[in-house]
Amino acid sequence: MPRPHPTTPPGRARRRDIEGLRAVAVLAVLLYHLRVPGLGGGFAGVDVFFVISGFLITGILLREIERTGRVSLADFWARRARRLLPAALVVVAATFAAGWVVLPASSRPDLLADVLGSTLYVVNWVLAARSVDYLAEGAGVSPLQHYWSLAVEEQFYLLWPVLVVVGLALAARRGTSPRLPLAVLIGLVTAVSLAWSVVATAQAPQTAYLVTPTRLWELGAGALLAFTVPALRRVPARAAQVAAGAGLTLVLLTVLVVGPDTPWPGSAALLPVAGSALLLAAGTARTTTLVGRALSLPPLVWVGGLSYGIYLIHWPLLVLVEEQRGPLGPAGLTLIGLLTVLLAWLLRLLVEDPVRFSRRLSARPARSLLAAGTAMALVTGVAGVAWAARPTLGSTTAPGPAALVADPSADVWEPVGLPRRAYDRVGPVQPDPALARQDVPGYYADGCQLQQGVAAPDPSCVYGDTGSGTRVALWGDSKLGQYASALEAIAQAESWRLELYLKSACSPTVAGATEPECDAFGQEVVRQLLADPPHLVLLGSGGFEAAERAGMVEGARALTDAGIDVVVVDDNAHPDHQAYECAAEHPEDLLACERPPRGTFGRAHLRAVHEATGAPVVDLNPWICPEGSTCPAALGGQLVYRQGSHLTDTYARSLTPFLYRELSALGLTEAAPGDIALDDVPRRPSGGTP
Repeated sequence: MPRPHPTTPPGRARRRDIEGLRAVAVLAVLLYHLRVPGLGGGFAGVDVFFVISGFLITGILLREIERTGRVSLADFWARRARRLLPAALVVVAATFAAGWVVLPASSRPDLLADVLGSTLYVVNWVLAARSVDYLAEGAGVSPLQHYWSLAVEEQFYLLWPVLVVVGLALAARRGTSPRLPLAVLIGLVTAVSLAWSVVATAQAPQTAYLVTPTRLWELGAGALLAFTVPALRRVPARAAQVAAGAGLTLVLLTVLVVGPDTPWPGSAALLPVAGSALLLAAGTARTTTLVGRALSLPPLVWVGGLSYGIYLIHWPLLVLVEEQRGPLGPAGLTLIGLLTVLLAWLLRLLVEDPVRFSRRLSARPARSLLAAGTAMALVTGVAGVAWAARPTLGSTTAPGPAALVADPSADVWEPVGLPRRAYDRVGPVQPDPALARQDVPGYYADGCQLQQGVAAPDPSCVYGDTGSGTRVALWGDSKLGQYASALEAIAQAESWRLELYLKSACSPTVAGATEPECDAFGQEVVRQLLADPPHLVLLGSGGFEAAERAGMVEGARALTDAGIDVVVVDDNAHPDHQAYECAAEHPEDLLACERPPRGTFGRAHLRAVHEATGAPVVDLNPWICPEGSTCPAALGGQLVYRQGSHLTDTYARSLTPFLYRELSALGLTEAAPGDIALDDVPRRPSGGTP
């Protein structure tokens, strides 16, 4: 395949069947995201792109080696920069500007992170970190999340030529042809990546989908195919026809049969990868196949030429329009599809081709690299300034729930007669609503809110007076964990060793959970607690399924039967909307964000534990969402909710004296209730971070 000359009109020297395959891949992705029925595996179009990229890029490098005996990294990266960066940065900038206006203020920190990650081609790692973060509950869909695949490819473009240079050096040292050492080296990387992909997909599917090590093998499959081009040109016509038919069948079968619930990439991705490889191999043969002719039809070739722009534009356009107008119907989605193609054509005409085929830029690699670096620095700089100017977390002196106390000097605190009068009417409040989802207890940063795929407690998750012999265990999910800052302060005051057994989306149950690993986790927690009994166990949960109730009772009874004190921390009431987003949109009318409390499984489950075991219940709801009233968005100068049903760490810290008095009234603390004052609130550590 001859190398296109910089002044060659786009598409003139390319394999038309590959352009058609690109069209199939991008249409699969586009129609999948436009929710066309029956295309549940359309996301696999990305896997097809990976194989194509690996094949073409490696072919370019091999031909350069055959011509010159070396690889010019500067030339290679300059060509990639001219081809990929202009359109990508234009779409990033446009999405940044539109997203800043359209998305809720609470989404801006994520938007900024995604703009920076997309510009620097590391957004797949940014998204991977967010995907395993239980705090992402309530977070909107990122309009730049599709850039994860571009980040994988760019990382490949940085790594692959360096790997080729290493292979050339090894071949020169041994005095052999470079093709075999290169193929072996790339084959090893591909095999390791495939094995990693299979294992990681089974253990941590959220991150496996996005990270580079689990995807390199797909690009590597195309790269290895490039080494076989001389042999493929001699493939008999009949064999090429069969290979092309089988390849197209595998690709279409993936799109039609696979669904979003299929663990991906893992071994399942072998279907589209093998199919794409067969299509590329068949198209390399001297005989043109029937499938090759079909893929070379002008409409498909035209769409294939726009595939990069279509991929870049369709997702942010869809996300931002639906954010503004709500879910679209068939007519609206069709319009999004047509507008995507039109904008992709304009992007190619006005941005991609003028830069890609610029004589001035292509004359010297340094010019392309300098221009690319300048453009990336400009976008990064604007996003960086916005990032630096964003609000930050910090301690607050606002009273929070203390504003509900009728008489702070009373032996028993009672709520004021009309609690709604204490609700905040106008901002500002702490934390800023834009940072609500980041206002979490510090144990998250320590990795002690265990995520999916982790079935065993972490023995290092210990707080309070870690050397104390008085041990208190927390067993539950993030709804109990939201009080971790308050409980750590109490543990310090009481000289308790506070041990965390907290796992996202897992109630303290030993049976009946939707996810089997939750049952396994709970069983292991009970085993450890019975083997070395603590002085006290606090149970708490948001509750998920009715079937968990019996398992929660069983686990709690096993502890109480062993003589361990168990206390139930009741699930908090919460409104039926994202109150922090409402507060960001209505800073001058925060009362517009109050809502009636929403019922939860959690309270029913925990009350069942109380009834079955006699374990006392600590109920903080009078200071969160007072009975007979609505749930406020902000109270006493503090934002109450950070996401869905969870409390901000700021508000939970301010609940410390209330929780302390509840435990004291049960005879579980050295401090008497009267010793605990409303201002006994732990401050956030210096630095303004959770």
